[in-house]
Amino acid sequence: MLARAPVLVQAGALVRIVANPGTIGRMIFSLPLDQVNADRLEALKTDGIREGRHLEYKETLPGTSEDEKKEFLADVTSFANAAGGDLIYGVKGRRDSAGIPTGEIEAIVGLPNLNLDAEQLRLENMVRDGVAPRMSPLTFHPIPSGTALSCLLVRIPRGWAGLHMITYKNWSRFYSRNSGGKYQLDVHEIRAAFLAAETAYDRLRRLRIERVARALALETPAPTGEGPKLMLHALPINASAEVWPRVHAMQESEIGTKLPIIAGTVSTWRYNLDGFVAHTQRDDKSRQCYTQLFRDGGIEALSGGALAKHEERGGFYPWGMEQRVIGGLGQYQRFAESIGVIPPLLLGLTLSGVKGWKVLRGPYDFNDSDAVFDRDVVSPPEVMLSELAAPADVVLGPIFDLIWNGGGWPGSPNYRDGRWVKPPS
Repeated sequence: MLARAPVLVQAGALVRIVANPGTIGRMIFSLPLDQVNADRLEALKTDGIREGRHLEYKETLPGTSEDEKKEFLADVTSFANAAGGDLIYGVKGRRDSAGIPTGEIEAIVGLPNLNLDAEQLRLENMVRDGVAPRMSPLTFHPIPSGTALSCLLVRIPRGWAGLHMITYKNWSRFYSRNSGGKYQLDVHEIRAAFLAAETAYDRLRRLRIERVARALALETPAPTGEGPKLMLHALPINASAEVWPRVHAMQESEIGTKLPIIAGTVSTWRYNLDGFVAHTQRDDKSRQCYTQLFRDGGIEALSGGALAKHEERGGFYPWGMEQRVIGGLGQYQRFAESIGVIPPLLLGLTLSGVKGWKVLRGPYDFNDSDAVFDRDVVSPPEVMLSELAAPADVVLGPIFDLIWNGGGWPGSPNYRDGRWVKPPS
């Protein structure tokens, strides 16, 4: 039998050599920042891990000259316009005998006199003032090394708001990355990238509309009945070929119990044409709940039990719905990370069967608004989940505000300093 050569596996933004590719294959996964330490950095040097699409080494932080600022902005936008990645500062690159960079680490030199707060503020301001549209926040992670000088990892998330352009000094440049590092996009690549982004968003919006229509027609993966319903969609913009093999390698019971059921408890599960579905088994089909897992790792969670009308007051209390949806999304985020779903994801929330309902603040608050929902299906615009670690309540806040707007209120009253707080009983 022929020996199989080691295979280079991208691990989120950092990489490692896998001697037995049969155990890992082409799996792509994120490495949490709390696991990026001096030992990991030393392993990159020892194993000869080269720069690439998700990783770049820098010996020093960018300075204040115009060229250094442009170089930094080219680096961060190239990651954002590709698949995201890590810049590691305090690492000296190796050169061959001809003086050409090899992309490997020669020495871990660290950063003398690193003032993390000051540098983070400076680099964040540079990105904020020199890139359009605005990028998702960068993450700054110091890597201490005992008595040696610390290095700094800057993690750049993948962009979801179209291509990011460098606007500093009216430079107007677009960059992306491949296995050889960053490169400037030409006009044809820029046009194709914008068209691809628009096509992806339009495709997911059409899919959501189609799935809502099918649910209203009771064409659902688990039996449902007439009555008010809530539907949560979380749909990845970019499908990863690694997601479904990971799901398929799990026990069915593990999949079924890890999928969120909003306002219900899972009773059974199975594979189906769209992927995998877990659901309740309620005698009253109008209160049935299910969660459909699609093959790209996205979900459709329908609940017939999350919306309960108070007949005497003519409406419902959204705080319970908010609490259940926040919990369900948070559970899905953890599951999605475990199966390798790659952000961003399009999130949509739909309420049906609610025409004429009031939005009630609470059981002991009788200052009701006279406004009612003027339509049977309430479907606020989607929001984007750019990081799976993002707090579910923060991401869902704009959707909840719009639902409260439909009932005549200025927004959800259940947020304090940007975070959801359960109202007093």
